[in-house]
Amino acid sequence: MGPILTLSPLGTSSAWPEVDVDDDGDAAVVWQQDSQVVARRVSRTGALGPLRKLSPEIGINPEVAVSPGGRGLVAWSDRRDGLWRTMAQFFYPDGSVGPLHNFGGGSAEKPAVGVDRNGVHVVAWAQGYDRVVARRIKPGYVSPLKDLTTSTAAVGGPGFGMLRMGVDRDGDTLVSFLAGGTNGPRVWVRRWSRSGALGGLLAVSSPTYAAGFHHTVATDLDGDSILVWTRHNAAAFQTELLGRRLSAAGTLGAPVRLGLGDRPEVALDDNGDGLVVWHAPGSPQEATQVKARTISQTGVFGAARILSSDGRVTRTDTSPTGRFAVVWQRKSYPYTIKAAFGP
Repeated sequence: MGPILTLSPLGTSSAWPEVDVDDDGDAAVVWQQDSQVVARRVSRTGALGPLRKLSPEIGINPEVAVSPGGRGLVAWSDRRDGLWRTMAQFFYPDGSVGPLHNFGGGSAEKPAVGVDRNGVHVVAWAQGYDRVVARRIKPGYVSPLKDLTTSTAAVGGPGFGMLRMGVDRDGDTLVSFLAGGTNGPRVWVRRWSRSGALGGLLAVSSPTYAAGFHHTVATDLDGDSILVWTRHNAAAFQTELLGRRLSAAGTLGAPVRLGLGDRPEVALDDNGDGLVVWHAPGSPQEATQVKARTISQTGVFGAARILSSDGRVTRTDTSPTGRFAVVWQRKSYPYTIKAAFGP
């Protein structure tokens, strides 16, 4: 591993970093700093670009996606004139930025951002928590606003949030979110094809229980996806994970109980092999384990493995060919960052 690089100036309040990397290994890093959204490029050799302030006023919850050629798009929630708006800006490999795009009404929720192999980005966000909307964007073009929820009747009322996104090679986009439900929030998904057509609104989680706060989605290049979400296990007084596959054709596989735990993250390589990670209660009671399960191309979850007996808040990603990385924070002091790598 290379040296630790300091990206933010000393004396600032910096938090919530996000990063994405192009095909050559050059990265774009964004974070929240003193109630502003800032960004910095990091080359594959470790060279740092200039620090850029993106938000003109109060900016929070940034997200970034980088195209195969290195063009990044940063989106965030911006507060101005007493209203939340969703903003976006291109962030280029040389550290320069493009024009500021004001997408209009939004919320304090983090927007979801993705990009296809042709370099077309997609931004989705909760508009006033009343609906989920999205736009496609590339230099010189911004698509009309697309309503992905069209009617709140199907989901049992408003209250949309916690958006996640998966994009295949051609730009077909799957957006997942929490909304509605007579017994509490459920996980829903909808596909927005590159042609502009909307697929059916699909309920991923059961109507008999409330989905938990965290869920995640990953999509391979062919458009097959894996969804993982949480629910409260009343009998055990703990949170448990469930997962299921959604094919590119729109077929949902059966839900699979993955075990007790929270804060799931999932990643798929180009061919659909994947890994889901999370933190789970350990022994003694105050301990927290880092666990993982492999995922086959057909959506079969492997046996659970313990990666650490002292960890929380796991993150994972993969190379195109299935070299996976898992990163977590130690729960006990000192709260160091740990990582594991492997096929």
